[in-house]
Amino acid sequence: MHIAVAPNVCDCRFLHNRCKVRTTPFQPAIRTQRQSNMTVGASSVNLLVVASPDTPELSVLQKLPPGCNIVATGQTLTDLRHLSKEQWSSVDVMLNCGVGKNAGKRENVQAFWPRLTGLKWLHSASAGLEHLLFPELVEGPVTLTNAKGVYSHSLAEYALTCCSWFAKDFPRLMAAKSNHQWDPYDVEELRRKTLGVIGFGDIGRATAALAKAFKMNVIALRRNTSLSEKEKSEGIVSKIYSPDQLNELVAASDYVVVATPYTPATHQLINAAAIAAMKPTGVLINVGRGKCIDEAALIEALQRRRIRGAALDVFETEPLPAESPLWDLPNVFMSPHCADRTKEFQYESLELFVDNMKLYMAGEQLLNICDKKAGY
Repeated sequence: MHIAVAPNVCDCRFLHNRCKVRTTPFQPAIRTQRQSNMTVGASSVNLLVVASPDTPELSVLQKLPPGCNIVATGQTLTDLRHLSKEQWSSVDVMLNCGVGKNAGKRENVQAFWPRLTGLKWLHSASAGLEHLLFPELVEGPVTLTNAKGVYSHSLAEYALTCCSWFAKDFPRLMAAKSNHQWDPYDVEELRRKTLGVIGFGDIGRATAALAKAFKMNVIALRRNTSLSEKEKSEGIVSKIYSPDQLNELVAASDYVVVATPYTPATHQLINAAAIAAMKPTGVLINVGRGKCIDEAALIEALQRRRIRGAALDVFETEPLPAESPLWDLPNVFMSPHCADRTKEFQYESLELFVDNMKLYMAGEQLLNICDKKAGY
């Protein structure tokens, strides 16, 4: 999966020598000029992959369509120091991917930006954009897409697991087992409970569909409060609340799932007033972004038992500081931002990119075009 650089050719071995780009002498690939709506196709596309060459999921790029030439793979300007000015300017598409030490970083993408004079499309293999966006990208003409939808089902499963954790009082079961106590007690059903979904995008809709399978009543919050004909026929959501009705939604919910992206508009969206409006038996579940909740207000409510509990996969500061009170609160279910980290998730994310590349080269509309200024 490393890029072997010979005197005259940049050869991506994991693509079995199919995709090659000449380095010296260099001749830019002939490309069809594209409009900003990305609907004009091309028979040849030059791709820059921003990730460590050791990233395992790059094997998926073997499925890229013929004519997609990988110029290089690397994380930093040092990694890509062999590229000429002409090669940088020839790049049509950039893929930012990888996890942890293998990931492409915003500061590196931003460092590449002035050299990428021909760039038309940037794809992020993540769903969230807050760690990628920078002014030149937001204000410029480059189309941005993301991996929206890839992580939705795993996060929906997690959200319903959290509901069950509280409904069945799993901590009590585990304590009784640890103490060798036979201690029968009444448990709750999720059936007929109300699930409120804040952020009714792909993750929110997947969570709602799964909750409906548990025969829960589902309500949701979004700007458009009208149910589409498809939504009416599906019968998953019973009512849509507008953003200014946030406190009404949480007051009506037994379980509140936060599935919003992080933008300036969603910063601490779930504030002290919203938490205070929840039922004393209510549970707050966050599978969106940590900064969408006023964490200090949530901790105070949990400490004072103003709500039943919280289930959190994301936090205001990550990794969660060791001194955070959340670690020791018995009414908190926590995970280290890994609820969507399945064995397949990055592979599936690059499968989406490959599908998008096929659309791009065919001159068709791309999937998951982002609103850069809105941040999602």
